[in-house]
Amino acid sequence: MSNIAEGTNPQQNASTVLTELADGVLTITINRAEAYNSLNKQLRAELKEAFVRAQQPDVRAVLLVGGPKAFCTGQDLKEHIADLQAGAGMGKVVEEYNPMVAELVAIDVPVIAGIEGAAAGAGWSLALHCDFRIAGEGASFKAAFPSIGLATDCGMSALLPRMVSDAKAREILFLDRKIGARDALELGLVTEVSEAPVEAARALATQLAAGSTAALKEIKALLRRDTLAAADAEADAQARLAVSADHREAVAAFLEKRPPLFTGK
Repeated sequence: MSNIAEGTNPQQNASTVLTELADGVLTITINRAEAYNSLNKQLRAELKEAFVRAQQPDVRAVLLVGGPKAFCTGQDLKEHIADLQAGAGMGKVVEEYNPMVAELVAIDVPVIAGIEGAAAGAGWSLALHCDFRIAGEGASFKAAFPSIGLATDCGMSALLPRMVSDAKAREILFLDRKIGARDALELGLVTEVSEAPVEAARALATQLAAGSTAALKEIKALLRRDTLAAADAEADAQARLAVSADHREAVAAFLEKRPPLFTGK
């Protein structure tokens, strides 16, 4: 297993993404367990780099995994709060999230997510962009955006209606309820629920890597529809909401460990 951050500034934190290529399968592991695999600036950059690596001709399938407690819980709120207080980082959806997602979408071989624990916010979006999702019994899924006064990002507003239905997507996003693994299976949001999701996902990735890569690439290209336009529209909404009273109240409530009192402004 290699560290994709090799050759970077030695003062930088340890790599938040690990990669390993074996039998044509590139395993990408989100490696920020101490923060529940939440997306900070470093992790966003390293995931983008890993997704670019996945587009090389020696890769025939990709396995994306997190950790036993969390697959990926979306934006690191501590970093976000610091950005708000400093008046910085407001362009990160356009400058960092969307380019990261664009590279994930550009992977032309099958991508399989092995999901343990929570997938929330942009972390759930990453999983939805994968071709297959195999979840553990303890996996859960949550949009999380309305709870902090923000809109969807990373193309979720296009992905969810396509996978479930427009009505069910509205229910999921508006009510923002956590969805367990078995309910996600019933909704068609995951391919399988397994007691050993990473192992099951790896077996599927290995099977696909041994298949006709050329045919699978063509099939994926035919199935792929543009979600990047939705991601751009979501970025505009995020920019407006980032300065809203409701979002600032949600951030204050998080810091003060209390429920937010939204005013709709």
